[in-house]
Amino acid sequence: MFPMKLIFPWCASLCRRRFVAMAVVSATALVSGCSLIPAASPDPTRYFVLSGPDGAAPARLPDVPVAVLASMDIPGYLRVTRNLVVRTAGNEVTFVEGARWGEALDLGLARVLRETLVAEGRVGRVVQPPLSAQAVEARPVEIRVQIQACEGRRLSDGTWVATLVARYDVARPAASGASSGAPSGGVFVAAERRWDGRAHGELARLLSEAAADLAREIGGHLAVAP
Repeated sequence: MFPMKLIFPWCASLCRRRFVAMAVVSATALVSGCSLIPAASPDPTRYFVLSGPDGAAPARLPDVPVAVLASMDIPGYLRVTRNLVVRTAGNEVTFVEGARWGEALDLGLARVLRETLVAEGRVGRVVQPPLSAQAVEARPVEIRVQIQACEGRRLSDGTWVATLVARYDVARPAASGASSGAPSGGVFVAAERRWDGRAHGELARLLSEAAADLAREIGGHLAVAP
């Protein structure tokens, strides 16, 4: 038999070696496990805004009025999302993944309308409700806009176009607060501007141009508002 004084040191040394080995294996497994966690990937979403005029000095017209943008309504399918929308068939719309408006679409359209009317001298300024007592007394020209479409659209021949359709009214309230007569207005249908169906920044630019054209058409009614 081996002397006990030789066996105990040998057992202690063996236990220490096993403990060190287990610690190394555990550390290796932990490091390997960490390496299996995928690195965070960047968000591919791109954000777009409608752009107004370039800031050139306005060609002011004589006796330009103050206008109030009383309403800017958009359809529910455009209100419930910030994604750019494309219409691929008569009743089918697609919310584009990875392409979003940087602001609510109705706010962007209202901004382009205000900036275009002021930049081109059609109005001195455009205000929105609630109006101050002073603004009400001035009987500003009242503008109401109902957007019916503001999106990309694929035509039956496969061509893609930017589409903006809106109904608008322009009127000057009477001193009593009621309208002073039948409002002037109509339906605006933007000229077809083609794009490739993929470059969503280009779609945002073309819709900006269409919104500016809508503002110009409305501006032509301001001087004759009843």
